[in-house]
Amino acid sequence: MFNKQLLAILIPLTLSGCGGGSDDSGGSQPKPTPKYTFEFAALYAKSDANSRCAVYGEKQDGKQILATKDRIISGIDTTGTILIQDEQGGVTDTYDIGSNKLRINQSIVPEEGYVTFVLAEKGDISAISYQKNALSQSVLFGYPVDSVSNDDRCVTSGATKPDEREYSNVRVDVSNGSDAHSVGITTPDKRALSSNFGAKTVSRAFRSALGVGYAQKAAGDPNNTDISDVETPREITDYKFFNLSDNATEELDKLIESNSWTAPANTYNLTSAALYADYQQTPYIWQNLPHSASDTITYRYDPDSNNLDYFLTAEGSVDASGDQWQLSTAQQLSDTQLSAGLGRTDLADSITAPQQTNANIDGSGTLTAYGNGAGGQAGIQRIAYQVADGSTTVTHVIYAEANAQQTVPLFDNNTIDSLVNGAGTLSNYDISVMYTENDQALAALLAEHTNPSITDNSDLSVDPLPVLLTTYEREQLARQKKIIDHYQISTSNP
Repeated sequence: MFNKQLLAILIPLTLSGCGGGSDDSGGSQPKPTPKYTFEFAALYAKSDANSRCAVYGEKQDGKQILATKDRIISGIDTTGTILIQDEQGGVTDTYDIGSNKLRINQSIVPEEGYVTFVLAEKGDISAISYQKNALSQSVLFGYPVDSVSNDDRCVTSGATKPDEREYSNVRVDVSNGSDAHSVGITTPDKRALSSNFGAKTVSRAFRSALGVGYAQKAAGDPNNTDISDVETPREITDYKFFNLSDNATEELDKLIESNSWTAPANTYNLTSAALYADYQQTPYIWQNLPHSASDTITYRYDPDSNNLDYFLTAEGSVDASGDQWQLSTAQQLSDTQLSAGLGRTDLADSITAPQQTNANIDGSGTLTAYGNGAGGQAGIQRIAYQVADGSTTVTHVIYAEANAQQTVPLFDNNTIDSLVNGAGTLSNYDISVMYTENDQALAALLAEHTNPSITDNSDLSVDPLPVLLTTYEREQLARQKKIIDHYQISTSNP
């Protein structure tokens, strides 16, 4: 099952009214009725952005993607609608969007039901549906427009990347007896490595840092110079977390406990693997790992730190009865796993990838997305499909609990519903299933399918009507995913 309010870590909760207080007689005001607040923002590109505007993406020509909430989704050719559907996908309520904000009572949405934002522009129907437990109390949706007026006010909310600060004369030293060949400073967004152990000037957006020492890579590292190749696997030898400051000198702690990682030789075909450290709920890369079959490397860790958790992360593909799923996984490691050595069995926590199937929609509003599901964990999924006839194209994205038999929220329009229900075998779809119980997982899944600079509706890896996340928020969530326990499989056609 979904954890409640999975988006709450990203989108501020908006309560209607205020809480009741007690008076001298002991009476209290009634609690406000819980509501959903949906806001709608027009996405547009601008060459010279106002610095107050939130940035949601960038086009190849350098134009920034901004948004304005002053636009109303109405007109002869374009209509915006919010649909409420029950657990079987049938429409129970319809709200035409006559302004850029809509508020409804949460009780209107049936349990296990859906909320769908639909934008109809002539024969192009775009829709995005969320099962009730996936909804935050406040959601900002974006939709594409060709242009906006100079008088429209842009959206100013949303996190932006902090400015980098320069720190001078920063030095990290290894302890006596260390076999480190190089030292480095790692922050959540940047890494640096050098075989010159002298003081450095560093520029970083994050103050909290991980000082590290590494052994030489297999082919050898240069001496007494900065090292540009930070991705090649090297064995970590020393570490310490500290806050950056001018004239800081930090002596690293030598790591003693060690074992080895062996890349899987079957089932998995990895393109990357790494160990990450979770320190104060922030991800830091600990050590890159080799990913080619049967490659091995020694890793070290600190079993005595109560403030440190380790995650094994990997990307690539996994075989399920001959079917190749694209894979992303991060698994929190126990002390037992770390002390025993790491390999194929540590990439998943009791998950067996289901068989793929020919994705299809039957005549009763059910989309078969894959073979009967994997056991072991709860999950969430994103299913995008596209169907068309000569005059109408429907592009629909559904976020819901993981289920091989996905209910399709319908549109209360005979022409569109007949097109969807009669689709049969789908030729254009994108499916991601994430087995997880982590509260932050849905936000991470949304972030990797949000890219307002892509406006091609045939690219089903991108939400056509996304929940708006700034460029920086998406970057942060991509990093945070490294310490979110998950096993995510994906496939698409074509």
